[in-house]
Amino acid sequence: MKHWILDIAPKIFLRMAIALLIFFAANAYYEHCLYSDERSKFSPVASELDSAFSQFDLVYLGESSNTSFNPWTDTFGYSISQFVQMYLPNNKIASVSHDGYHPGLFEKMLALIPPKQERSGKPFTLLVTLNMRTCGPSAMFSDNEASNQQEAVFYARRMPLLNRMFVSLHHYDNRNAREMEGEKVRWFRTHNLAIAQDCFVNESLPQSFSAANSFYPTAKSWLKDLAQSNPNQPEKIRNMADAYVKEFAFVLNDENPRIHSLKRIAEICKQKDLNLVFVLLMPNRDHAKLLFGNALVSYIDFNLNFLRDRMTQWGSSYIDIPTLYREKYGDYPSGHHYTDQWYPTEHVDGHMRQFIAEQIASEFAKKNIHSPSKTPTDYPLPETSENQSSQLPLSISGNQTIKFKKMITPKSNNLPNWNIKMPLSDTLLEAWQKTQWYNQHFLIQPK
Repeated sequence: MKHWILDIAPKIFLRMAIALLIFFAANAYYEHCLYSDERSKFSPVASELDSAFSQFDLVYLGESSNTSFNPWTDTFGYSISQFVQMYLPNNKIASVSHDGYHPGLFEKMLALIPPKQERSGKPFTLLVTLNMRTCGPSAMFSDNEASNQQEAVFYARRMPLLNRMFVSLHHYDNRNAREMEGEKVRWFRTHNLAIAQDCFVNESLPQSFSAANSFYPTAKSWLKDLAQSNPNQPEKIRNMADAYVKEFAFVLNDENPRIHSLKRIAEICKQKDLNLVFVLLMPNRDHAKLLFGNALVSYIDFNLNFLRDRMTQWGSSYIDIPTLYREKYGDYPSGHHYTDQWYPTEHVDGHMRQFIAEQIASEFAKKNIHSPSKTPTDYPLPETSENQSSQLPLSISGNQTIKFKKMITPKSNNLPNWNIKMPLSDTLLEAWQKTQWYNQHFLIQPK
């Protein structure tokens, strides 16, 4: 036995050494000749991230809400990040955003941040948009998630040839659209909606939850009732109601994969000594209330408060856009400010994009200590004031407020034109509230 082992061992080691030599040679060739093109092919934003993390003062990681605009009325079509750059002309603002991006991808992107010494000790702020709806089953089990996960393979700092092998072998979450739909339906069927009431009792979150409005045990039962009880409603309104239940009728908890990713983002930024700021976006609460009264709004409010509570636990700064908007305008935004009238998204018009950018610029200006000493003329200058009450804009952290001189004076043809007759959903929503089904189920009428 011993003689056999001594005879075969050198042959095994020799073959292993040759295989390793071939692998490293192939990796060197692939890295220098092919990797750049293939990386751009499979992961278009990877090179943008390399540049953003090493050269810019503020990096905005977002999804489609950054760049969406209203094609009917919103001719003033700057993205949120472009507005931020206007408010902060002395700082370099980088934006990396794309449809369908979410905290799970943002977490993997952070692997591309170079060590501090490679950034010459240069501080930068990481802005991560936090979209409550992306934590729900419809977003988590999206049919384009396989494409996102394939792209994320190239965010890892590993040997380039390994990245290519992982893509070829589908070494990522590559579930197809049918499998994702099955996961989504399973969630709707099995996740208990009433659990939100227990969460409030156990964790003392600062928002009451109306038990009277939570009479559907699962999203599946809610959807079934919608399908069976409203055959005479216009197809647009039935599809809209169905979509709102699927997107908002869920209950966040610490087991949610998106919550895990958000927590990891906070931990990684602390390890890398980065200034992290979450931007809590506004769902279309107005249309949710018009469709289902307080029943669906209760879940929206619960989940927003859950996110606020967790970000506070993690010690993360965040910009609370829903709260700040209410403080300035007295209520949540009207549904006509949302560019998708028949589907729940955070895509908003120029009025709200500029408002969000204003809050971001305020937060950054308070914490920023490395602006150039000279400020070009005709640009907005931040002015600070201590312990003042509500001035534009406000942040949830600290007692210092920042107000900006008027940013720009746009020409009249760059402003929203509300005289254009765009296809608003309000008319059909009014008809929806007159139905017998609505009156039986949602006796609390929206304002």
